[in-house]
Amino acid sequence: MRDRLDNQDPNSVYFTREELNSFVRYRSRGITRNSVNIIKKVGSEVWSTLNGVINTQTLENLSEYFTSKCKSISALEKCFNYTRAFFNYLYKLKMDSKILSYHSIFEKPKNRHPIKLLTSRIIVQEDIQKALGEIENDSVLSDAKKLNYRSLILFLSYSGQRTITASRLTVNQFKMALEQNPPVLTVNAEQDKIRMAHYVPLHPVIIPLIEKEIDGKTDTDLVFDYLGLQRWFKHHPITMKHTAGNLQQRDLRKFFEQKSDELGFIDANKNFIMSHGTCSISWTSYKQFLPENVYKRYIEHWRDVKIG
Repeated sequence: MRDRLDNQDPNSVYFTREELNSFVRYRSRGITRNSVNIIKKVGSEVWSTLNGVINTQTLENLSEYFTSKCKSISALEKCFNYTRAFFNYLYKLKMDSKILSYHSIFEKPKNRHPIKLLTSRIIVQEDIQKALGEIENDSVLSDAKKLNYRSLILFLSYSGQRTITASRLTVNQFKMALEQNPPVLTVNAEQDKIRMAHYVPLHPVIIPLIEKEIDGKTDTDLVFDYLGLQRWFKHHPITMKHTAGNLQQRDLRKFFEQKSDELGFIDANKNFIMSHGTCSISWTSYKQFLPENVYKRYIEHWRDVKIG
């Protein structure tokens, strides 16, 4: 330690592993487990590459490492964004203006990947129907599991919710939704990835399944066994009609958006239901939605869609 202090470069910024770990703990509060894992992974890569030293050379090494390692633009952006966030955190700890200089030059390289105008995963009703059929014919699953997995697949397909959001929904929320006319579920802010409370219309196809699923259960019980369905998909690969690879739970959200485009359901109500694309000033300052109006716009387009 003494040798390192004696040989410090005045143009470099030095930090400890504990300072980095403190940032990771700070940024990990109140977010999903998947996001926490990403932050921890980026933190580990920052430490192994920078080794506690920030200067132009170590940042160039880190940039090259991220660029060569990340296979998608999204992953690359996360690496750079979390690293820059750490620099901001470190500046607040040390109040060293050199950190701001390094923060300003550490940016994601431009045009590393060609921009894809269309997703490579196309999900159609036949893919979902195939999964539903496989579940129904699975002799190992109990009737209760079959009902739960079918209900979750259809709920995600008809609503476009994130899997993590669906996993947090309670029996009481569905009871309250079914008591309303029209039936609209309210997702609480703490259940949503971007912390936005929103309304989810319940399609007539899924209502009988939901009623059966929640019957006799305690209000505070969670409705869906998403981890069980995740394991089922892993052990029962469902090939897709138009896309290489196998169907996954997260594809059901893509299906909802793609099908909505096909049906012409492309207004703000769809984005509000999905809790997606809602971060602009016009959304946070001016948009307001009533449950009956959201349901009306939704059912105008989705009424005749029969998946299961």
